Amino acid sequence: MNNIEVILNKLIENTNSDSAIIVNSEGLAIASVSTGSEDRIAVMIASLHSMGEKFSLDLSKGNVEQFYIKTTDGYILLKDINENAIIGLIAKDSSKLGLLMMYLDSATKEISALL
Repeated sequence: MNNIEVILNKLIENTNSDSAIIVNSEGLAIASVSTGSEDRIAVMIASLHSMGEKFSLDLSKGNVEQFYIKTTDGYILLKDINENAIIGLIAKDSSKLGLLMMYLDSATKEISALL
């Protein structure tokens, strides 16, 4: 297991989430833990990020740094690691959003130092 996977495992453990994945801006998975359909999730994350960027820029709100989607069964959080990488976290509904964001920020800083 490499250092990035160790960080992703720690993120999942600390947040009691279902999975975590790092993708590049083209939708290719760089690393993942506990994802079922890694390739499909990677493409969806890159697409969501791209649409969010376009929407934000069209509204003159700058670049997207982080966003989340609340579903009936949990959360999907996305955060930029750098200009070419995005981390996605798929969390349970019982998760506390503030804690998810705190641990995601911490993991992002650790991963950024490795990429």
